[in-house]
Parts: sequence; C-alpha cells; structure tokens
Amino acid sequence: MRAVVLDSNGRPELAELPEPSGAGELVQVLACGLCGSDVEKLGRRAPGAVLGHEVAGALEDGSQVTVMHRVPCGSCERCRAGHESTCDEFQQLRIDPGGFSERLRATHVVPIGKLGLHGIWVEPVACVLRAAEHVPRGRVLVVGCGAVGQLWVQVLRRRGDEVVVSDPRAERVDGAVRLGAGADEGSVDAAVVTAHGGLNAALARVEPGGTVLVFAAPSEAVPVSVDTVYRRELHVVGSRSASPAHFSAAVALLPDLDLPVVMTLPLERFAEGVELYRRGDALKVVFTP
Repeated sequence: MRAVVLDSNGRPELAELPEPSGAGELVQVLACGLCGSDVEKLGRRAPGAVLGHEVAGALEDGSQVTVMHRVPCGSCERCRAGHESTCDEFQQLRIDPGGFSERLRATHVVPIGKLGLHGIWVEPVACVLRAAEHVPRGRVLVVGCGAVGQLWVQVLRRRGDEVVVSDPRAERVDGAVRLGAGADEGSVDAAVVTAHGGLNAALARVEPGGTVLVFAAPSEAVPVSVDTVYRRELHVVGSRSASPAHFSAAVALLPDLDLPVVMTLPLERFAEGVELYRRGDALKVVFTP
C-alpha cells in the first residue's frame, strides 16, 4: 500500500509499504487532516515514520470510524487528576502506521455515524473540549484564528462565553467574527493560545488573577515575560490531546459546528500541502489516499 514516509533526512516521500498486520482493527483511510504537530515532527522523527492521526476511515464492514492514536489508561493517579496525556500508557502509539497512508490498524476505533470525511475533525474538536475545561468562563481571548481557533470560538460561545480574537491576518479575524467573536483589544478574564508565538500577547491582555491556556507548542524558543506572570498572579496551564470521553463528545457535537474550509489534496501532493499550511494559505489541509 502507499503511504507518506519520512526519509533518512526526515523529509516526507510517497512510498510503498507492506499491508499493516499488527494488532487492532483494519481501517481503510478515507482522509487524514494535517495537524500542526505533524509539521513540527518533519525533520525530527525517525526515518520510516508515517505521521497523521486526524483520521476519517471505514472498517471492513463499511462502518465509519475515526481512531485514537494514543489512549490513557484511565485509572492511574495522573488520569484521575485529569492529566491523561501524561499517563505512561498514553505514550504508546495505538495505530500502525500513521494516517497518511491507505490503510492502518488501530487498537481503539470510535464510531462516527455518517460524518464521512468530516470525521477528520473529531480528534481536534475532542482536544478543544478537553482543554476548555481548564478555561474559566467569562470574557475569553482566542489568539490565532486558524482552523483550531475557529473551533475554539464556537465551543466557547456555545457554553456562553464572550469571545474576542486576535490574528495578524485580517481575513482570519473576519472569519472568526462571522462565527460570533469580537475583535476589540480590551482586557479579558482568560486567553487561549492556538498560534505559535502568541503567549506574550495573551499574557498582556489577561486581567490580574486570570488564566492563559497554552494549546500550541512554540515552533522555537520564545522568551516569556515571567515577571508578568509573577506580578499579576496569572495562571498558565497547558493542555494536549484528548481522552476517550472527549472523542465521544466531539462526535456528538460535530454536526452542530460550522467547520472550517479545507484544502483537500492527494497523498502525492503532501509536500505542497505542508507548504500551504506553513504559508498560511490554507486554513486546513486534508489528504486523501
């Protein structure tokens, strides 16, 4: 079967791989979304790796599913404290190979009903739902109005928050405003950082005692004003990935969301899709086998 495989320099190339034969269900990949974390791994992951985890697929009986590429145990001290992504079991990959392939095997599949290709959004929405539990209600700033930022705007507004946004691209701000966000520059009770380099901008806007949620890893070292955190007694918290419960919640919520526009490309155009993402010329890139 075909898959996008990292070569000896960590660069993606289309290659032929043996059919997956490990544990779990055989999943025919219908589409796989490109996540920022995939882009970060290019040039860093070991040769032979196949990335991709935002999967819309089908089982051999035709039922539509997505997959969980990492799964917490649910019973350890970290899981019980709500830090499932730090669970030791969570570090184990549950799909083989990754989603940028024609087929994979997965130990944990999640039924998605008739979502079809929209199933690629289950994992990102599940991550947002889990992270939103760390964001106090009130006036919330979303830094970054890309695809994930648009999901955040809708999730926060649905629970009753006043949402304001910031992004250097005016057209992306306009898209968030159409979803009900504001674009003023006043202070906020909390902030969600979905864009690289947005942490200091968020710290500057949050009221004393407020919360900043870091939802995107910086692409490079970013100096942070720890003095601001100290003097204004701010809470800075991170959130990464999702739990099984949040996957189920995401499947139920997806039909009610206004999903971002996607650029769909075949696997043969993977490098092109990555460049579209890096330049910001596409809100969301999705690959089909």
